[in-house]
This record gives sequence, structure tokens and C-alpha cells, in this order.
Amino acid sequence: MNEKISSSETLAIEVGLITALFPGIINPLLLTISKNASIISLLISMFLGIIPLFIILTISKSITTESLKDYMINNLGLLGKILNIILIAIAIFILFLNSWLIIDFIISQFLTRTSYYFIVVVFFTIIGYTLNKGVETTSRTIFVLTILVSIIMIALWICLIPYVNLNNLKPYIDVTSTRIMKSSIFNAIYFSIPIIYLLDLKHITNDKENFEKAIIKGYIISSTIILIFIFLILAVYGIELSTVLTYPIYALFKKIQILGFIERIENFAAIQIIVVFYIQATYLIYYIKENLLKSKNSSKSINKLITYSTSLIIPLTSIYIFKNYNLITILKKYPYIIGSITIIIIVLFIKKHLVKLNASYNIYNPRN
Repeated sequence: MNEKISSSETLAIEVGLITALFPGIINPLLLTISKNASIISLLISMFLGIIPLFIILTISKSITTESLKDYMINNLGLLGKILNIILIAIAIFILFLNSWLIIDFIISQFLTRTSYYFIVVVFFTIIGYTLNKGVETTSRTIFVLTILVSIIMIALWICLIPYVNLNNLKPYIDVTSTRIMKSSIFNAIYFSIPIIYLLDLKHITNDKENFEKAIIKGYIISSTIILIFIFLILAVYGIELSTVLTYPIYALFKKIQILGFIERIENFAAIQIIVVFYIQATYLIYYIKENLLKSKNSSKSINKLITYSTSLIIPLTSIYIFKNYNLITILKKYPYIIGSITIIIIVLFIKKHLVKLNASYNIYNPRN
């Protein structure tokens, strides 16, 4: 079945990929490192992220009719196979982190006496079911959910305006420039990583001419959303309280009461957190399935079984990992590990493109 997706659906997937880890890592990483200067740090990271974004977009222009995996293998040979495994490993690592975060969030905020495993079976079976409907149906579902969440998010932002206290932002810079730059670099890496995975959609999009434009728009929208949330969290709660809140975004909307009697507005914030994770998990599991587990010779029933198995094994493994290891310790190492690997991947791609450009130059300008 020749399924296609639109550039708008690609944009929706990108927004979900970039913003999904934000609710869980904002406290241990961004606010802890750069404190009130987090707004400045984010602005710097938005500009720093343009560099890897430009490189990724340049690579994207060379991908037309083949998947990212095939492109890497055809152009880089053995190295391409290694890079494919590295990208899959990063995707699994991100899924481990976010699986635990969303399971912990649901149980700690709503279902305190519910088993971790029950949440995994229900939530991730839904993801597996969606994926088995095909990438076209999956991408349309993601697009509709993104629109719905965007409407809720903007409405809640407007409701938060009366609670903003600009004095909470002072002093605007309360950490050293070294910590600001450290935080900026971490966030630039964080913004860039998901975009690499989007390249796997280029060959199935029905709007290749606007594919790169969609990625740029998604980058701007995602980073702006995160910037607005950081501003609101600091302006409403102040840095001292913001750094001790487990889920600052969720707590942020507890402030809201509409007409003095409509309470529990924070449940709408919970919808946002759950939906963006659903988008990220769905796409990354799709990527893993397509680039590691899918077999052309397997029947549809076998491929469906593989999808369900992958959707369940990863979160179940994450429960084991984070019940035995400290999440904060792993999160602190996350930017260094992922950042180093991402830089290596981009450098190798650049090197390959330079070799191809040099070969083309020699063809058209032979030496005498």
C-alpha cells in the first residue's frame, strides 16, 4: 500500500517530537542550570539550533525516493548501517525516558493506586493499534490531535495572563555566563535531535517541495511554545518554587479558575502532556519498526505482532530501569551522550557530502 503524508502532518509530528520531553526535563535540566536566565538561554539556543538545522535541511534535499536508512546505507555503506543502529539506539533511549515520565505522571497525578503495568498495557496498546492502521492514518491522527491541543494550549495561556507577575523574573540574570551557554548548547541539541528522524518521512511525503519549509516552521513553533511555557512558569511561580515542582507545566494551570467556580483546569494541561508524548512515542516506535524490525517477507499479521510487541517491550523495560536507577542522574548525562552522538552523525554526513561535491567538481573540471 503506497501511503503518503502531507507537509502539515510532518510539521505536527515535529512539534510533538520536540516538545514531548519538555514537561519532564524542564525542572532537572533547564531551570536548575540557568534559573531566571532560562529565558535568555532559550533565546540563545534557538539561534544556535539554526546551525544543525541548516545542515539537516541540506541533507534532506538529497533524499527523495528512499528512506533515511536506505539513504545512509547507499551513500555510506557499512558506516551507514552503523549510523542507522545509533539512531535507533537514541530513539530507544528517548522512549525509555519518556515512557517512565508519562507512566509516573499519570499514576502520581491521577491513578495513585494503579499498577504501572496496567498503564503500559492500555496506553501503549493504543499506540500499537494506531501504528497498525498505517502511516497515513497515524499521521492524520497526530495532525488532528495537534490542532486540538494547540487550541487548548492557547486558551490556557490567555487564562494565565492575570497570574503573571513580572517581578518574579528578577533578577533577569542570576547565574554565570558559563551556565547560560551550557544550558543554551544543551537545548540547541535538544531542539535538533528529533529533526534528524523526520528525514525518514521525506520519501513518503506527497509535498516534497515544501518538506524543508515544514521542518523550519515546526522548529520555530516548537521552540516558541517552550519559550512561552518557560516565561509563564517563571512569571507565575518564580524560580525558587519552579525548581521544586515535579511537573511545572501541570502545576502552572492549577492557578486557573474560570468565573470563580470552574476548577481543575490543570486536567486540560494533562491532556497536552499526554498527547505530545503519544505523538513522540508513536513516531519513534514507527521509526524503530521500519528501520530495524520490519521485514518485507513477513505477513501482515507478523508485522502487526511486531508492532504491538515493540510498543509494549520498551515501556516495560523502562519501568525496570527507572525503578533501579535514579532518573535525575540519567537526565543529567542525557545531553552529553545524545549531543556527542548527534555531532558525530552530522559530521559524518557533512564529510560524505563534501566528498560527493568534490567528485562532482572533478568531473566538470578535469585536470589537464
